[in-house]
Amino acid sequence: MDIRFAEDIGAFAEFLTELGLDHVELRAGYLDAREDGPAPEILRDVARTYDLTYSVHAPHIDVAPGNINDQLRSAVVDATTEALDFAAAIDAVGVVVHGGSVRTRYPERVHAYVRERAVETIRACARHAADVDVPLCLENQRTRREKRRFTATPERLASFLEAVDVGPAALRITLDVGHAKASGIDYDRFVDRFGDRIHLVHLHDNDGETDAHDPLPSFRAVGESIGAPYNILEMKSLADIERCVQAGSH
Repeated sequence: MDIRFAEDIGAFAEFLTELGLDHVELRAGYLDAREDGPAPEILRDVARTYDLTYSVHAPHIDVAPGNINDQLRSAVVDATTEALDFAAAIDAVGVVVHGGSVRTRYPERVHAYVRERAVETIRACARHAADVDVPLCLENQRTRREKRRFTATPERLASFLEAVDVGPAALRITLDVGHAKASGIDYDRFVDRFGDRIHLVHLHDNDGETDAHDPLPSFRAVGESIGAPYNILEMKSLADIERCVQAGSH
């Protein structure tokens, strides 16, 4: 759920449950832009009323885990740990986080330095995740020509996880099938590599080049083939979600 849907959480929950869905991912960065952001006790009440589970997407707009300015990097840690605290307060099942990137035009020494800083950021956040007992779920981002994203491929994601060196109880994976497709990567490669460590799945479609977040009518079959406990239809409108569910029911 984000501000583009222009719904309060109760109305959104009712919309979902009427479609037979039972999970909501709240985007912390978008909620920050609202003056009427829902309080944890209201969210817990909505979850009980509609039998929902929550996940939280940590702030990601203008967020750089590998920022070379340590004050700004520390702010990323603070924002993510705050999202983890919020997730714990609403009994959420996980917090999605991005691993960061570096511009490809920068020299190799800068690439190494930025990645090292990003690893430190995610390590600090994952340790806090262990403290509040809500797993941090590192997401595969799509490849970009102008940026080297540290989690865009199964190999980079595996290397990044190894460098962070926090166990799977606290640090898990969000598999975004749309990001994989837009990167020219079969999502099965992530499933084969990470298996049960995949905790959340972002389901949407595209043309193989752009991150369009189009409806994915085959979302049930894709979700079943991945086998993660929680699946999110990450689309741009309520109509897209409705169209997706209706097409998938035939």
